[in-house]
Amino acid sequence: MPVSLSADLYRVETIIWTGETAEICRAMAPNGKVVALKRLRADKLREWAAVRSLRREAHMAIGLSHPNVVEVAEFVPGPPFPIMVMEFFPCRNMKVRVLDRKGDPLLASRLEDILRQMAAGLHYVHERNFIHMDIKPENFLVSDEGRVKLTDFALATRAAKSWHRFLPGVRRIAGTRPYIAPETIRRKRPDFRTDIYSFGATLFEVLTRRPPFISGSRDELLRMHLRDPAPWPWTFNKNLTRDINDLVVAMLQKDPARRPQSMGEILARLRRMQIHEKPPEGARP
Repeated sequence: MPVSLSADLYRVETIIWTGETAEICRAMAPNGKVVALKRLRADKLREWAAVRSLRREAHMAIGLSHPNVVEVAEFVPGPPFPIMVMEFFPCRNMKVRVLDRKGDPLLASRLEDILRQMAAGLHYVHERNFIHMDIKPENFLVSDEGRVKLTDFALATRAAKSWHRFLPGVRRIAGTRPYIAPETIRRKRPDFRTDIYSFGATLFEVLTRRPPFISGSRDELLRMHLRDPAPWPWTFNKNLTRDINDLVVAMLQKDPARRPQSMGEILARLRRMQIHEKPPEGARP
């Protein structure tokens, strides 16, 4: 898509999500195509850090093209305000589906395929030499037809070259606490295995409807990631196979060297394994 001259060329129809600094809108592009726009909230437009973050996220994601990754088309700096133009994929995220009190039939009938799509999207991102840095259920969108797309590259970073890993530097703790890797808490340089830990915590929640570690204290939650061994998923869901239990617990190892070393390996294992011992309630016969 060519660079637009102005954000005003996009006609906003409705706001579909609002966060701490930004909102996502359904909009009509100049060519008549329905798109999603991510724009800063009105009260954040004068915050340079927020503007820089939106620009960085867009430039990080532009060029990624995979069926399981939300496509970012362009960044428009303005006037009158900066926007990131994305494909329109109006679906509930995995967190919402997991917490559905009535139970989401899609997670019963299509779970194995959904987990493989989640893994495939992250595997592609790693192949493009990006670390996502915020893998969690909220960042996987799942349509009612069972299509999955990974989104939100606000914290993404390029993987360091091997010798860059030893360079000094101050690193902030980035990520979402229930899914954050121990090395991130220790402010060590991340690599692909950092996302693998967060993906393990994400799968744990998808399979059990709760994250591996829970605490009312934010600091205690971080300490649990550092010191407490992850529980077995089948502690909370007796219908899980040994294969998926072993995989999730392996991803949640404190030492990155003890985790699966690539998303390619994880995707291959997911393609071979069965998730449930017996068909869950609501599964297709």
